[in-house]
Amino acid sequence: MRTPRHKIVFSVVGVLAAALLASCGQPADEHAGAGEAAPVAGTRTITDSTGTAVAVPETVSRIADAWPAHNEVVQMLGAGDRIVATVLTHQSTPWLYTVQPSLDNAATVFTTSTVSTEKLIQARPDVLFSDKSTQIGASTSELGIPTVQLGFQTYDDLKKMVATTADVLGSDARAQAQAYTSYLDDKLTAVTSATSSIPEAQRPSVLHIYSLDPLVVDGTGSIIDAWITAAGGRNAAQVEGNARPVSTEQVSQWNPDVIILASSAFVGNDTGAQTLQKLTDDPFWSRMAAVRDHKAYINPTGGWHWDRYGIEEALQVQWAAKTLHPELFPDLDMAAETKSFYSRFLHFTLTDDQANRIIAGQDPA
Repeated sequence: MRTPRHKIVFSVVGVLAAALLASCGQPADEHAGAGEAAPVAGTRTITDSTGTAVAVPETVSRIADAWPAHNEVVQMLGAGDRIVATVLTHQSTPWLYTVQPSLDNAATVFTTSTVSTEKLIQARPDVLFSDKSTQIGASTSELGIPTVQLGFQTYDDLKKMVATTADVLGSDARAQAQAYTSYLDDKLTAVTSATSSIPEAQRPSVLHIYSLDPLVVDGTGSIIDAWITAAGGRNAAQVEGNARPVSTEQVSQWNPDVIILASSAFVGNDTGAQTLQKLTDDPFWSRMAAVRDHKAYINPTGGWHWDRYGIEEALQVQWAAKTLHPELFPDLDMAAETKSFYSRFLHFTLTDDQANRIIAGQDPA
């Protein structure tokens, strides 16, 4: 099988740090604690996910976002049209560009391997959001750009990340952040109240595949493991962490009851349905119980990938629960839920066809 079509960006990591350091000529550790200085007039201080105090402008009109999943958070909080520099492209996240067409005017400053400091400066952002696993804060402070580093591994930390972003963006954003937190809490409660009593032995083992070639899966200690458990399953992958390479021998030993394919696992330019068919035709995968029993599924993908590290985790846990235990959720209409979520939180009215395409992991028509 060929290399997957949509590789999710995990490491705007050292490459961004290296590029920014090269352009600024300063080692990161020389500026440790720089963000702890008292804010100047016209700024306020927030504390990011690394525990660093960052002075941000009272009014944020121009935003740079180096964390792919976070661009959708900004959109939810009413500031998607203020993104002037991003890591995304129309091809990488077509649904988010459909939801917020002004992204076409944003400069793609960050890539998986480089950052254009010249373009970043030209974009004149008031603030820069980044994944806390990167080390760009010290360098971007040299460019005069307040840098807020964020991240999460649990639902509670997801809510904190959204709240911190809202604190940066202002009062209207805070109200929307609270509405999202309430929604997420309500849906988690609704799902787990139905699944928590399922005995461990009766929970289907679920293998979430990030990539087929090379073979990469998601293990324990991750948000993927959290939604599998909440939805009434148990993680088949006996490894820890996100995006872990494994062998076919390991998968054969696990022999999962259910396989869920991330959109990054699609083969070449194939659709999800074509990728599933290749599993059915493949001598190895066709022996797996999940494939043999027609319990291999494509994970939905919308403004960001539902299954990993974005706000659509609130939809993911519902979809996974309905997929694993349809008898427990007879009244859950995922198309209707998706339309409602997009209207309420992403400020966009989906058609029935668009909602169904998102659930099927398909790009916009």
